[in-house]
Amino acid sequence: MKTSVRIAFCLALCCIFLLAISALVEAGKPPPPPPPAATKTVTMSTREDYDKGADLQDIALDFALINELDIDELICSFGWDDYEPTQGNYDFTWLNSFMSTAASYGIKLRPYICYAPSWAGDGYWNSPPNDYGDWYNFCYNLGLQTKNHSNVVSLEVWNEWNDAFWFNGDEYFADYQALLQNASLAFDAAYAPGDRCDVVMGGLVWPHYEAIEACTVGTYESYYEIVPIHCYFETWPVNDQLETYFDSQYYDWFVPCVNNEGEGEPIWMNECGYSTMERPEVNQAGYFARAVSYFFADPEVEHFTAYEIRNLDPNSPIIGDENNYYFGLVYFDRTKKMSFYTYDMLTDLFDDQTITFDNSKVSVQATSGRFGKEYHYLFQNSDGSQVFVIYDKKNSCTASATLTDSESTCTWMKLDGTTQNWTNFNGTTISNISLSPAAGDVYVFQLQ
Repeated sequence: MKTSVRIAFCLALCCIFLLAISALVEAGKPPPPPPPAATKTVTMSTREDYDKGADLQDIALDFALINELDIDELICSFGWDDYEPTQGNYDFTWLNSFMSTAASYGIKLRPYICYAPSWAGDGYWNSPPNDYGDWYNFCYNLGLQTKNHSNVVSLEVWNEWNDAFWFNGDEYFADYQALLQNASLAFDAAYAPGDRCDVVMGGLVWPHYEAIEACTVGTYESYYEIVPIHCYFETWPVNDQLETYFDSQYYDWFVPCVNNEGEGEPIWMNECGYSTMERPEVNQAGYFARAVSYFFADPEVEHFTAYEIRNLDPNSPIIGDENNYYFGLVYFDRTKKMSFYTYDMLTDLFDDQTITFDNSKVSVQATSGRFGKEYHYLFQNSDGSQVFVIYDKKNSCTASATLTDSESTCTWMKLDGTTQNWTNFNGTTISNISLSPAAGDVYVFQLQ
């Protein structure tokens, strides 16, 4: 199946299922209180899919963009349908060249393995295999290839499997248990003892308690090391605000299941995006500034992935609405959007950093006007610097923020990638912050 159709399925179906879960949230209910202080090391990446046989010189232009973002990780698809087009006939020549090209740019790959070939299931890409021995054999032979490329640092088993459209079995939880178990055992067999890279559970459309529960019964929690989730709030569903993504079910059911029934695996936000269709670039830029802050404030989330590097080809087929074309950090011709510079700024502040989110060490007040829906996040880095993010989703006002720990300098990190010394700073208090509900009015400060 073509990459654009695969991507479109993912994005369009997010809309359906997120609409369903949004109905569970009471209208007007405020978001949960900020979590307590938590220290963790966080990483960041981006995401893009490539079909077998794509021009590697053209792909290298995307790799160069990843280098510009100062990150070194890419999530991408390895299609079962691409690399075992007929039963028992494996074709990894192009894939080995792709992995080597990524390595030449210093890029670590975190592929997800998906898409059943027509011979293996019921003829559709989202079918579970008729014989899990076929799936085991493919994963084993793929593992024999990836083990020779040290830049392949994890292997993700399928994608959005808690969505029946993406894994279309009659009992898809049981089908996924078999898929996960066989893949993990195959990778164990392919790699030398102790050398296997991490196995990642297939990314969940939302923090689905019943899905994680299905993967923590018996010994299934031993077959993966990472639990990823996805978010497209404000594109699908358009009216669900990003800051309401984590609800009581996440805190009361999902996280305790991971930590108590599972093995305390890290939770990753490994697919998060915002479409610029009929919206200014600054909306997407502000969204990423808010999303990185919001998700890294959660004690469990250790990784963030911006979906995706590049807009889709406007002439390619899609399933779903036209938002699918516009999620890139750059346009299809690779002209950079504002969000490219925003994400570059955010990776400079957070990627590979040990951070502590602790809002108890900052107090904010409206010095003119009043707050409407004000949000702020204070992160302390292990190098002694601090990052402070503040915005208001409802009212215009002037605000100040007073820190417990004093610093020498305060730099305004603008969404367009430029910086400015914030002169209204006395070592502890950032003054004269002019907030408004405009989509891009998100202030990011670095204090050193």
